[in-house]
Amino acid sequence: MRSRARVVVLMAVALMVVLSACARAPRDASDKAESGKASSVKGTTLFVLIDRGIEPSFTNYQVNNRDQVGDFMERDLPAVLKKSGFNARLISKRSEYKPAAGSYLLTVKITNYNAGSKVARRFVGFGAGATSMDTHFELYGSDSKLLLSDNPSVGSTRDWNNVVRKVNEQTARAVAKKMSSL
Repeated sequence: MRSRARVVVLMAVALMVVLSACARAPRDASDKAESGKASSVKGTTLFVLIDRGIEPSFTNYQVNNRDQVGDFMERDLPAVLKKSGFNARLISKRSEYKPAAGSYLLTVKITNYNAGSKVARRFVGFGAGATSMDTHFELYGSDSKLLLSDNPSVGSTRDWNNVVRKVNEQTARAVAKKMSSL
């Protein structure tokens, strides 16, 4: 009887150790250093153009998903960039951007989006039904010269807006890092 109690206690302790290891890890030093550099971009005007990447071959379901993600991204990305110190302005056409000293253009294209399965995420778990999104962004200087290009990608078993937020945060971090090195 006592050995069963010990096994239960050991299992409970092991479970607590595993769960505590799964908690969000503290930010590493490079993240802290990058966030500290955000002050060097403060007030920089950044025009943001988002391309939903809708293709003629898409089904109505795919178009609706891209529109939903695009609507959220158009609200969220400028907010994330503003939090990083940029003066972010959303534009709907590239022609709205007029290169000028101190202004930059950030173009973001959704290259892949998989809504996953909410039912699988809730009932199966273990990564089943994950949502994923890939984007491609380009940062242009005031002289229209390409300064940075990258392809952020995120997959998650959380809700779709978490995936979009993570991509936006990756994009903002990369842009802030590049701008602070100029």
